[in-house]
Amino acid sequence: MKPEYSASQISHSDLKAIFNAYPDCVPDKIQGLTENRLREVPEILAKRVKNGEGYLEKTEVTGLVEWKLKHGTYRPNLAKLVASNSIDAVRDTTRDAFRIYETNNADYAKAITTMSKLKGVGPATASLFLSCYDPINVPFFSDELYRYLHWEDGRSKGWDRKIGYTVKEYKSLYDRLQTLRERLESEDRETVPAVDVEKMAYVLGKRAPQQGPRLGKRDASEGNSEEEQPPPPEKKAKKAKPPSPRVGPVEVCLRKGPGGSPTYDEAGYELDFDYILKSTRRPRRLGKRGMERLREERKKDERKRKLVEVSEEQARKFYMGAMDDKVARDLGIAYHEVGIEEYEEWHKKGFRRKEGELENLDDEERKRLDKLVTGCALRKGSKHR
Repeated sequence: MKPEYSASQISHSDLKAIFNAYPDCVPDKIQGLTENRLREVPEILAKRVKNGEGYLEKTEVTGLVEWKLKHGTYRPNLAKLVASNSIDAVRDTTRDAFRIYETNNADYAKAITTMSKLKGVGPATASLFLSCYDPINVPFFSDELYRYLHWEDGRSKGWDRKIGYTVKEYKSLYDRLQTLRERLESEDRETVPAVDVEKMAYVLGKRAPQQGPRLGKRDASEGNSEEEQPPPPEKKAKKAKPPSPRVGPVEVCLRKGPGGSPTYDEAGYELDFDYILKSTRRPRRLGKRGMERLREERKKDERKRKLVEVSEEQARKFYMGAMDDKVARDLGIAYHEVGIEEYEEWHKKGFRRKEGELENLDDEERKRLDKLVTGCALRKGSKHR
């Protein structure tokens, strides 16, 4: 890295020039996830804070983790661990952490430690959540940002420096970032958001010639064994066995029985054993009551379209589930918790559909919706039945 780009020397103009190249360094396949991390989730959190209190929903947490894994080093077990947290645990834990930080910004490390109680969440992932809450002041503990800010250390190995992903290291990153921000802001009298420095470090790291593997030496030593583990050493190849048929989460749920441990679907939501058992029984004829239910559902669909201000013809052009997802995101609830009452609340709170936002979805958004829609009626608390 050029000496003039180091944290002690870089100018504000150079920082801007470098982070402006960030979109070109982000792979096309995660542009949607990146938009969610940098704009959508921070905006949702800001709205919640304005309305009373900030917290993250499970869908938002899993989306941020998916971005983190695809944006940096992929660790396959992390997503599963994060998805095993309950909806209530995610809401309550993130609410507590944000409340700690809001009460006293100097307690950022305490807020990080609080969020690290969630399964699969260590200091790095927790810092991502807190960065979405306050992108101006709180940095995300990314590999590139840590290495950039510690570049001038005597023992630094540049972009190959090993990272332990501990709270102690995050404090060092945080302090150095604030020093850099204070220097630039005193020179130019212009705010330097932490997220801009993060983008700049990412660009520098991605454009640097690769010198070796960029993996953390170990996981956080402060009780966060779920996160940031380097892959185990390769084992000797064994004779291949024929693949066993994959057992889906619904089958797993039925095998566990009514007293079994919670089972989660592909989107990370807990399944409803009683409803699944009921739905596997022989279907009955529709009958008079069934016809009445169908008519009621049609009336509700018509009411939903009126609240979102779209015609039936327009709604047919929307990707499956897009309308419900829009309401869920604006209200900060899970997709399967959206019913006609939530549409009424959404409209009453002044939310509206922007022209064209539900019609043209990219592949990433379609895949995300597919996960939410598939089997949503089988989840606990579902209103899609």
